[in-house]
Amino acid sequence: MSSQYSPGRSTSTSGTGSVERQARDLANAAQDKISDTVEQAQAIAQDQYDKLAASIRRNPLQAAGIAAGVGFVLALLARR
Repeated sequence: MSSQYSPGRSTSTSGTGSVERQARDLANAAQDKISDTVEQAQAIAQDQYDKLAASIRRNPLQAAGIAAGVGFVLALLARR
């Protein structure tokens, strides 16, 4: 019984290479898409951070008041 499946060996050499190549190509395309999406998300996050920092610089007292209010609410929730 030399035709039994062995995990280390391919039972068909003609179709397997094509399937493996297609799977590798799809995996690479997915990885590229994910990398692009992560880069876009990082750029958006950096832009929003810059806008927030500029807003805090323009209105420091308002920002401090908002931070104090949020801290107060979180403290109340944490006590429950």
